[in-house]
Amino acid sequence: MASTIKPFTSFLSNDGDTSNRHSANGDSSLGAISNGKLSNGSKALEVTATCKKCTNGNKVTVDFPDSTFVFHSQWLHDARCDEGAARNALTALCQQPAVTVRVKSVEMSGKGSDMTVNVTWDDEVSSKFPLPWLRVMAPLVAAKVESRQSAIKHAENKGWTVSSLEIPKVSYKELFRDDISQDELDVTIFATIDKILSPSFPGIVKIVDLPKANLEDERNHINTLNTIVLKRLFGSVFVHPIRAADQTFNISSEDSTRKLGLPNTYDTTQILLPHTDHAFYDNPIQVQGFYGLEGTSMNTWTSPLAALEILKQDYPESYKHLCTTPMALGRLSRFYGGPLYQATVDTPVTMQPGTDRFKRIRWHPNLTGSLLAPYDSYKEARLAHQRFQEILRRDTQQLKIQLNPGDLFIWDNFRLLHGREKVMDTPRTGVGQTVPEHVVHHRYRALSAARLKAYLDGEWLVHMPMPQLREMVHIYEDGYFWVDG
Repeated sequence: MASTIKPFTSFLSNDGDTSNRHSANGDSSLGAISNGKLSNGSKALEVTATCKKCTNGNKVTVDFPDSTFVFHSQWLHDARCDEGAARNALTALCQQPAVTVRVKSVEMSGKGSDMTVNVTWDDEVSSKFPLPWLRVMAPLVAAKVESRQSAIKHAENKGWTVSSLEIPKVSYKELFRDDISQDELDVTIFATIDKILSPSFPGIVKIVDLPKANLEDERNHINTLNTIVLKRLFGSVFVHPIRAADQTFNISSEDSTRKLGLPNTYDTTQILLPHTDHAFYDNPIQVQGFYGLEGTSMNTWTSPLAALEILKQDYPESYKHLCTTPMALGRLSRFYGGPLYQATVDTPVTMQPGTDRFKRIRWHPNLTGSLLAPYDSYKEARLAHQRFQEILRRDTQQLKIQLNPGDLFIWDNFRLLHGREKVMDTPRTGVGQTVPEHVVHHRYRALSAARLKAYLDGEWLVHMPMPQLREMVHIYEDGYFWVDG
């Protein structure tokens, strides 16, 4: 059985990833669709979408405008959320019979953002799958059998180099405006988090229009501007095993700490090589903020994605080692009274589960002890680290910024490295604060789900991975997927 419906407009790339539709400054490279036209005045392409089941009923084929995917009938049965995302002892996937359910009928209904693929199985269960939901999930679970030319292609995210980078700015005054409504605030926060996390942005923002800092509070790690901004964005910050809640860490030169009697003295005369923070934690933080309190320094930020692209092209075997060979990282911290032993084992590059898509870089040359490579591959694994480090240190890869008092930068610790070339004026103190991955994602998910509640039942979003959830927001709000009316 096959069913057809139109109009339907697609602006998805062939890999289903529309995350790179924005330029570095956040401007949309396309435009929302209204009445069959793009906001730039050009006519949207109307195409046909169809669906059908195979003869045996164990597969469902959906012809999306840009490509065709085949879904397992059983996967559709398992993934349905019409009666809620929660499962019980009878409906849990692992409790189901081994016999595959088969589709009795499949048809399409609705139009625009309300289009659904309606499936009925031989156990008399029925479900209506939102069409954009299926398209976003398809690359993860379905077999692509045909690709067609998309209306617009989006470049793969390969990081940035110094010459291509423009750091977005976010106004503190806008975030903390007295007359801002909750809806306006949510929109502002979502846009800011998107600038930090979305692959279509460089992963770093500068907070501007900051009030004057309270030096005493900043030096004592309490009521700091960094913490105030991060809590506004994400709700909470990292809780250190020894530091009190909401307290920051300060990177201070010797003369500054000696003068104030502070315990956390760092040797800031040394170069601090490009690294990620919390590299020695089992679960490193995802977002980091750093505020210049006093003194000046030359700080660096680097895109490991861009460096990995060079490594992949020039030394593919070295790239493989960064993805597969574990290393031991650790430190003995004496900053908080008694010594704190911290260590972990991991590979430098972590992929999204079950895919070859980059998720996170873990890198700290100062804290890496040794590579836990098999004897026969040790030399190649060690060479991979040296090659990667050489690329990271190139002038084309390292963005150098003079950090002045009053500067606050916030960045994605999973896909940016930061460092310090030199301290120029002392006493010098920088104030750091971080946000764990689960806090970041809970906030991002909540804001995303709230923006989608007008379009579909939130139960369909419960099990959706974060990258696909972000795409759902762009699809519904920006109109890149269909024509309404």
